[in-house]
Amino acid sequence: MRNKGEVYFMLFGEDFDPETVSRELGVSPSRTRIKADPTPRKSMWIYSKGEKEHELIDIYAMASSVVSDLQPYAEKIGESMRKHNLDAVLEVVLEISVDDSISTPAIGFDKNVIEFLSKIGASIDIDTYRRVG
Repeated sequence: MRNKGEVYFMLFGEDFDPETVSRELGVSPSRTRIKADPTPRKSMWIYSKGEKEHELIDIYAMASSVVSDLQPYAEKIGESMRKHNLDAVLEVVLEISVDDSISTPAIGFDKNVIEFLSKIGASIDIDTYRRVG
C-alpha cells in the first residue's frame, strides 16, 4: 500500500460566489463548493494539481507546484480576499501507509511558498491519516 497525498490552495468564506472569484482572478479552480445546510458550512474555491499516490510523497515539490501557478495572481488573490471577506489556506492531505517498508512523506515548504502565503495572509493546514489495506 503506497502513500497518497494532495496539496491544494483554498479560498473560503461565508457567502461568496466562487465563480465570481474565478473571473476576478482569471484562474479556473479545480473544484468549488457552495455553502449549504448542513454542509459545507462555507463556500470554497480550490486550486489543486490533483492527488498523488506513490511510495514517496514530496510535499515540498507539490506545494511549490501549486504556489508557482498562483504566484502571478497574488495581488488579485489578496484583493478578492478583502472584497469578499475570505480566508486562505494551503491544505495538505496525507494518507500514510502503515507498511514499514514504505518511506514516510517528505513534509516541508520552501521559501517561495512561505513568502507567497505570508504575502496574502494564508495559513497552512496538514491533515494526516493512516492508510491500511
